[in-house]
Amino acid sequence: MRISKYGIILSTLKEEDIELVRIKRNSDMIKSTMHFQEAISPEMQKAWFENIKSAIYKNESPSFYFIINYENEKIGLINGKNIDLNAQSSEGGFFIWESKYWGTLVPVMTSIITLDYTFLLNDFKENYIKVLKSNTNAIFYNKQLGYEAIEKYSEDNQSQYYVLTKENYLKNSGKFRKSIGGITNDFEPLSLSDLDFNDTGDEELIKVLPLLKEFQKQQVLKILKLNNRIIFFD
Repeated sequence: MRISKYGIILSTLKEEDIELVRIKRNSDMIKSTMHFQEAISPEMQKAWFENIKSAIYKNESPSFYFIINYENEKIGLINGKNIDLNAQSSEGGFFIWESKYWGTLVPVMTSIITLDYTFLLNDFKENYIKVLKSNTNAIFYNKQLGYEAIEKYSEDNQSQYYVLTKENYLKNSGKFRKSIGGITNDFEPLSLSDLDFNDTGDEELIKVLPLLKEFQKQQVLKILKLNNRIIFFD
């Protein structure tokens, strides 16, 4: 799947991307903000990617990872994981490895796109993040979005969980949307017309569609219809 808005394209992580992600993830500047700070080997990266694919096809709490593309350049990675369709909750995280975009509207636009997808298109109730207590920039930024610290078990005492409810997101997102609109002239929230499956083949879609909940399946079919694309499956 691809999501295109504000000049940003979020494209599904592919196997050809994982070595780039590994190299960037292993850099000192990125690694220092992560919970797991050991060097990641090519073998570890490959196993991680295979686990992501396997969980999707087995419908076992799937995780979705997207490359962040901007100005025809791959600049970062964003994810949604620990998805609980019954509780309508998920956990998110992202990093941008191109330092020229730190402190710009690009991270903000990326956040708004994915949170619109979470709360507006999927109608989830809560989104969780886990942040190192030492990462004060990330803590400040996420609090501006409406995330609040919560008491939740963490396997280490270096991290803090935060939760963003749909109510708090709707309350806080307007100021960001206004700033983004002032630059892009796009003040509208994310819609199904901003999504496509041009990076996903028919065979893969046919495998995944029967595993989806009914509302997810209908959403995918609506997107495909908007893209003038027809998929036949049992």
